[in-house]
Amino acid sequence: MKMKNFTYIIIYLFIIIGTMSCDQDAILEEKAKDFLSPENSFVDKSGFESGLADIYRKIRQYFYANTDSYENFDMQGIDVDFAAESWSPEFVPYFNWNTINADSDFADKWWSRLYALIYRANVIIDRAGASGVTWSSDEEKNAIIGEAKFLRAWCYHFLGNMWGGVPLVLNETTSAKFDYTRATQEEVYKQCKEDLDFATKWMITVDKQKGGRPPRAAAYQLLTEVDICLKDYDGAVQAASQVINDPNFYLMTQRFGTNKNFKFQGYDYQGPAEPWGDVYWDLFQEGNMNWLEGNHEAIWNMEMDFNILGGGNNKDGGYFVLERWWNPWPWHLVDKDGVPNQLKDTCCGAGTNVLIPTEYAGNQIWQYKDDWNKDIRNSQYNIQRVYYWVNHASKYYGQVITKESMGDPSVYYRSISPAFKKAASAVHHGMFKFDGQNYDGGGIYKDWYIMRLPEVYLLRAEAYLGKNDMLHAAADINAVRNRAQATPVIPGDVNIDLILDERARELYMEEFRLSTLMRLGKLAEYVMKYNNVAIRDGWKLDNHVNKLPIPNYDIEANTKAKLEQNPGY
Repeated sequence: MKMKNFTYIIIYLFIIIGTMSCDQDAILEEKAKDFLSPENSFVDKSGFESGLADIYRKIRQYFYANTDSYENFDMQGIDVDFAAESWSPEFVPYFNWNTINADSDFADKWWSRLYALIYRANVIIDRAGASGVTWSSDEEKNAIIGEAKFLRAWCYHFLGNMWGGVPLVLNETTSAKFDYTRATQEEVYKQCKEDLDFATKWMITVDKQKGGRPPRAAAYQLLTEVDICLKDYDGAVQAASQVINDPNFYLMTQRFGTNKNFKFQGYDYQGPAEPWGDVYWDLFQEGNMNWLEGNHEAIWNMEMDFNILGGGNNKDGGYFVLERWWNPWPWHLVDKDGVPNQLKDTCCGAGTNVLIPTEYAGNQIWQYKDDWNKDIRNSQYNIQRVYYWVNHASKYYGQVITKESMGDPSVYYRSISPAFKKAASAVHHGMFKFDGQNYDGGGIYKDWYIMRLPEVYLLRAEAYLGKNDMLHAAADINAVRNRAQATPVIPGDVNIDLILDERARELYMEEFRLSTLMRLGKLAEYVMKYNNVAIRDGWKLDNHVNKLPIPNYDIEANTKAKLEQNPGY
């Protein structure tokens, strides 16, 4: 049976890991000698690093690679304002914001996952300070604790953003508990701040950190957001400046990395290959996405290493298939004569026509200040908008795909909607053959950003907006826009919607858009303005959907105290 209540998840993990703080009768005592247990694992730095590695493995699984499905990316703007499901001829709602209730599988999924991660972080925090652990120094111990506290704060900031006040569980849970009560949202954020204040003192800096682990800068970035939530705008500015002023980090402005000399024939695959890409395109190439690989705006990455044990796709059951699920499928079309198109193995994108950009993300935001042809994030390298017939057997070979040349014109837009190329590889790996064709099934096989420097600039701009300092807010927005060769904004342009638009332009597919909009109380507004189904069906959403419901299962199981439900549910 599925473990839904976070109380029972804690108990379940407790049993799996092995009665970590057992205080039973001596007859039940067991000394593990020939197998791993918490008692013989959490005894030195390497044991605790293994515990942290398990958390990162879970983060990769929970947030990015749980199954071969578009549901992997439901926090990143699906069915909000970034992307719509087009699996069928009519847009289908994924969230059903107009009927969401306390039995929602989505709310239950993230509530349970976040508390499961918090449980793991609490185990590390509590046990790192226990007697009998060998540390080379207090600095070594505190670096581990600081990293675990960062991870705990990272989880609680999602809970605070998406639910408001939630139960604060700050110690390892070793027995059943049925009397949870909700802290206030402010108390949740204050706990995040307390954890992050510790983390920013002790976490390792990026130049000493391994790939895939967050450095101290990640704690400062998260602290910036938390301080904004607490309306401590001066604190947010100070925290963001710790990252922005760190010489280890700067926006990449020149071509760099593995494919800076890449040449391509163009999407029609005709004529000689020509230089391809720009600096924004470089940011999303395999081998370029980590600070250790020379990318100085990469702060924290989800790591993917194909065919390495623990590395991700296919070797150990991970499915990072953003390219597969969040791209159109022009390669799958059939022309008017019944000749099928085919997939080339370079710069194509093995989409399955499930998620396509909304009008807001695919068109509207790029018209700002007449920058359609200026903003490099909207260049042909970064968003493909024109598609060609590429099968030599077709009489339309090399021509632009049009409704008139398609066998089924009804799937025109869904099949050739804008494709954000950050989710595609420059050269497909050819690891698998699908339907006899040499492509890899839409797996990305590259790292992905969890935190990237432009978001810090945009968070600091948000803090300056809170201070009513539009001059400095505009300057931070322009730091991001200048790299994109977009027209600068002026102080009079600045408001929260401009910042959200800039986040969309810069961080599409990267940021956890759902959490951002809920944090700002903008979810209902943005769904009604930009969600395809909401527009089509005329939804009138109440503001209660700016927060998720606490799962009913948890409320009912919490028999010794009242766990208050969010209003409207």
